[in-house]
Amino acid sequence: MVNIGIINILDVFIMFLVLLSYVGALIQKDLIKCVVLTGLGGLGLAYLFSSLLAPDVAVTEAILGGAVLPAFFAFTVKRTQRIDE
Repeated sequence: MVNIGIINILDVFIMFLVLLSYVGALIQKDLIKCVVLTGLGGLGLAYLFSSLLAPDVAVTEAILGGAVLPAFFAFTVKRTQRIDE
């Protein structure tokens, strides 16, 4: 790995992808795409927490932010009816 101080290049790339996924979720009109993008952001944050040597926070973020909450949100979106404008 190429290190630049404490943060390496892969961490910076993952931070950029997490930021892009959350911004993409904000501008999407399709709610399922928003759920998928927030789930990807949660998994990216879990990686960043593990690279910061916080494995307990990383596992919690991976379970909740990457799997459970997106599954609940997707289930809720599927159960609602879409009203076209």
